[in-house]
Amino acid sequence: MFKIIGVVLLLLMLAGGVAWYSMQSLPSWFDESADQDEQRIEALSKRIQDQGVGEFLGSKVADVLNGQIVLSEPEFNAIFIASLKSDEKGQELLEVSDAVKAFLHKDKVELTAIINLDKVEASNPKAREAVEKFDRIFPFIQDSRVALTVYGTPVARHGRVGIKDDFHIKVGALPISNETLRGFGVEVERANTTDLALKFLSIQSIDLQDKQVGFRVLPRF
Repeated sequence: MFKIIGVVLLLLMLAGGVAWYSMQSLPSWFDESADQDEQRIEALSKRIQDQGVGEFLGSKVADVLNGQIVLSEPEFNAIFIASLKSDEKGQELLEVSDAVKAFLHKDKVELTAIINLDKVEASNPKAREAVEKFDRIFPFIQDSRVALTVYGTPVARHGRVGIKDDFHIKVGALPISNETLRGFGVEVERANTTDLALKFLSIQSIDLQDKQVGFRVLPRF
């Protein structure tokens, strides 16, 4: 993960003055005080970890046992966050982020992490030089925070969820295409072998809709 962050920082430094204003933009949903939607997601995520899928899904247990389940965007976020907390790389992402949130669209999933460069530096000494250089070139970044968003097509892979290698990213309000990432040596093909297990669910297929997602699943209690 830190290699990817390092490459992103390099891209931003090369972008220089053209990107300086766009990069400092943080999404409107980000608020450390947390609105009711964020509090609901956090509460649901804790229930998943503490009680398991049966208690969390409640009336949807029959759907899980029948192999098909539909989750709203807040429900998906709750499972997503709980799954990150159970995954080694996911824990690294949460460790250096002030917030992580997923948005479901009809043709793609949008994953945004508010990366805190101070946390990156504190958690990995090897990243210190890159972060210090970034801070010198872009001293205007708000509270050392950068919003990093990945837009990708979700796929079911070996019972887990991944994205295709045609993804693109946005840093603040600055879009960076898949072709640009490839041109700077980012190994975007690694997306084809990088997956996340959704806690307690074995994913067989994905039907993505606006603000909700349907899974064909096998229960994994």
